[in-house]
Amino acid sequence: MKTSIKRVKTSTELEQAIEDAQAEGWKLENSSDNVASLTKNGTLGGLAGHTLVFITTCWFTFGLGNVAFALYRYISGKHELRIKMR
Repeated sequence: MKTSIKRVKTSTELEQAIEDAQAEGWKLENSSDNVASLTKNGTLGGLAGHTLVFITTCWFTFGLGNVAFALYRYISGKHELRIKMR
């Protein structure tokens, strides 16, 4: 999981940063007076990756290789954003 940290100066800026992140698709996991933790899942993978997986594995996985690839990309691409007040 990749973690990013954003620092703000006031509680008003903290609340605004949380609202902005939620508007961008981040999910609020927990929040306190000084710190908020948000997460965002990864994508399901691109067309090129799925095409390559399909070509190399379709004859023995019947397409389940693409499902496994999509799950891997979704889980491994998870990001965390921490917003901290100074």
